[in-house]
Amino acid sequence: MNKTMRALRTRLRRSSPARLAMLACTALGLPLLSAPAHATAEYALQSGVSWYRIDNPFMFPSNSDNKLKTSDSAWSTDIRGALFLPLPTERTNLQLTASVSQMHYGSSFGNYTDLNGNGPYNLNQAKKQFEGIYTWEFSDLLRGRIRHRTDDRLYNYFGGEIAPSTTTPPRGISNVEPEFPHIREDNVEVAYRVTNRFDVPLTWTQQTLSYMVPGRVEMYNMNSNAVQAAIRYTAGTKSTLSAGVRRNRVGFPNRTAQDIADFDSGYTDTEFFTDAAWRYTENTVFIAHLGSIARHFNTLPNRDSRLISGELGIDWHYSAKTTFYGRIWDRPQANDEADSRLYVITKGVQGRAVWQATPKTRVSLLASLESQKSQNFATAQISTPTSGNDQLLRLGFRYDYDITRRLALRVDAMREQTTSKSGGNIDYRRSTVQVSLNYTFDNVTGPFNFDNQQGYNRARQQIEDLR
Repeated sequence: MNKTMRALRTRLRRSSPARLAMLACTALGLPLLSAPAHATAEYALQSGVSWYRIDNPFMFPSNSDNKLKTSDSAWSTDIRGALFLPLPTERTNLQLTASVSQMHYGSSFGNYTDLNGNGPYNLNQAKKQFEGIYTWEFSDLLRGRIRHRTDDRLYNYFGGEIAPSTTTPPRGISNVEPEFPHIREDNVEVAYRVTNRFDVPLTWTQQTLSYMVPGRVEMYNMNSNAVQAAIRYTAGTKSTLSAGVRRNRVGFPNRTAQDIADFDSGYTDTEFFTDAAWRYTENTVFIAHLGSIARHFNTLPNRDSRLISGELGIDWHYSAKTTFYGRIWDRPQANDEADSRLYVITKGVQGRAVWQATPKTRVSLLASLESQKSQNFATAQISTPTSGNDQLLRLGFRYDYDITRRLALRVDAMREQTTSKSGGNIDYRRSTVQVSLNYTFDNVTGPFNFDNQQGYNRARQQIEDLR
């Protein structure tokens, strides 16, 4: 399923927002609760089926009459599993989570051709996710984490079908071929506790992005390596303040000599930043990120620039049943969506509300408004549609109903509209509805509390976080 369905859960998991979410969890006191030595391993297995109604997955403009600007139904078989394994206590543990959803589209996208007769194509591939985390704490002074993640899912199409270009990258694509990019990310963090209040976390992150269609492989396959060093202060109220430096080298190994002359082979970002999470009350946390980024291109120094990365947010548990989340940001676009919007500065605002109507019923609402502007590169240099000045509106709805403790129904709906501000305010709209029925088997229940009213064990929570 396309990436718009991820907005309900992944919009805050990129780059600086990911760090902010971790800060908020720390400030709210949400880390794993300590337990006696030799704690029990927890696991969960989930199987289910999903039905989808997808409108305009290739995101044609509203004035297009292309035959692929249509709606179609689809269904998937879903299998998920997770393990939380103390080694031997919860201070050191292993978390494994995996998910596979095999898609089956109807006639519109299960067997189609482009305008040039190329094909037949279909989008009937599996969406696959895996995450493994090894958390260790050898003493009160030294702790760390190793994380490995992979993600394969349908490409986030934009602009609809185009005439393949032999000169302008990405070359030779019609923009409706089946595309399932593969993301791999490895992360290692080691933190040394200087005092009870101060620690020094060092982090290394490697990410690769690999496409299938040759034109995108050449232009957008990406490798990045980042190193981060910081010093962090934790107050008695669990508020945190950290400052540090992050250096990220990004490369595009398959670009041709002409691509490098036009776009370069890569760049290096050096960011000096500060993060804060202020626990104002037991139920309210304010979070902030502020960074100054110096971007240096490998062979095109005239493209060098200084960028701002900033975000403010609030997590507010208004009542035992209602929680509000708010974010505003101004930052460079995340690299894991490298495409025609690669060199983009994004500014936006997002609000999300979660209402636990009953112990068995939850409703989530999401709305975000975002502007995206290309940085330093003319959009005419790219064959796929983009105006270089776009406005994105996303609306999301989720309804969860636990029929029993093991059997659950979920309804997801997402509406996305992109308006190109240059060249006549052209609108691009896409919407998706998903209805899922899942059965989960787990070996133990978890604690029933404010943050876990369903009594999920940690393995089940890992599955829900990955979905």
